[in-house]
Amino acid sequence: MLTAYSSTHKRILNALLDKYERSGFFRDKIKPNRRIMLGFYNGGKSDFPFYDIEQSDRRIEVNRAVEALADDGLLFFDWMKGEQGHILARVWLNLDRLPAVYAAADREAKNEAIERVCAEIAAVQSRIRSPWIAAYLKDTMEEIQRKQSMISGMPAADQERSFLLQALASIDQLEGREQMERVFSLHAFGDSKRFERSARSRILRILRKYLAGEIDVDSDSADEDLLRQIGIVQYPEQFEFCGSLSVMLHGKQVDFSCLSGGGAIYSSDFSSSAIEISSRITSVISIENRANYFDYLHNSKADNELVIYHSGMYSPRKKQFLQSIADAMPMECVWTHWGDIDYGGFLMLARLRREIRPDVTPYRMNQAELEQYSHFAIPITKAYADKLESLLARPELADCTGCIEYLLQKGLRLEQEAMLL
Repeated sequence: MLTAYSSTHKRILNALLDKYERSGFFRDKIKPNRRIMLGFYNGGKSDFPFYDIEQSDRRIEVNRAVEALADDGLLFFDWMKGEQGHILARVWLNLDRLPAVYAAADREAKNEAIERVCAEIAAVQSRIRSPWIAAYLKDTMEEIQRKQSMISGMPAADQERSFLLQALASIDQLEGREQMERVFSLHAFGDSKRFERSARSRILRILRKYLAGEIDVDSDSADEDLLRQIGIVQYPEQFEFCGSLSVMLHGKQVDFSCLSGGGAIYSSDFSSSAIEISSRITSVISIENRANYFDYLHNSKADNELVIYHSGMYSPRKKQFLQSIADAMPMECVWTHWGDIDYGGFLMLARLRREIRPDVTPYRMNQAELEQYSHFAIPITKAYADKLESLLARPELADCTGCIEYLLQKGLRLEQEAMLL
């Protein structure tokens, strides 16, 4: 056997191994009953374009490499009829010597690589508690094993795969705690920018597919909103509100009642807080968009109302805040929600009803508002209409089906800022 193989030797072997690893024999783990073969020259056609018979130096180089590999028992070949010793017709693997072929090609056997990757995934999976991470790892490992090939959802490069698995393990360890993104990256990798460079985009793709199993995730949700669901934030989140409310902050009761323009507390301060709502509050209203929130404060808010800036898809920490509001509401107090008259707006209403209070009622999210502001409505696509239609099956939105059906009939959606005009 040759003591060393050139790049040409390895190119030939790798081309044959590529074909073998793409075959059903490899995927199904059965012994091939036919040759794993490449046509080198057949009337101008070739499975190995590197073999160019018009370039004599290249042709001779490849011929000699094939003969040497055949002498070493790694492959077999045929010459083109009438071109013995001149033009190669076919080359095929010696399947009885696959380990030696892999070694000569300086290449890890694909089945061994698959087993190694699955072992890496299993090692992380064994200590994961977050359902969405566990589901992603389980699905990924099963698909890799079924296809006997790496898949798009898991990096093939060892280092990039290591970064992703480490990011998932570190996210799981947050257990709902909030951490700024660069601090998280420093804890996970010892590098404040590594998460952003090497794992962030992949984590977001996983979240869009797997987090939807735990909460309502809109495919149009901003990246920051998705990361906030797992505790990774750019900065501590603000909870904004206006009304007769006081909050226990670090052992002191802070009264926000006198702030006619509203107040805010940071999520980092809220962890040990207690909320008290004045008995004169008879109505709580959560408002999705900031412009409408401030307009309502200045032009519509009554003294007996508590107004909350909802801000879209809320985080686990924001959920705690909203639940605290619900728990502190006086008897006979009602909760309404004002959001966009579209897929996202109704999705948020459904989540509030499911997770915070089942009796949350919609405010200005009806057909009459759509008709009044129809000239500001936005046309929807077929894909968007399909998402809207899926809301009709949600029991939380049974009283909203008339409005949703009207949206589908007209092919429109309305953002609540339009109502400020």
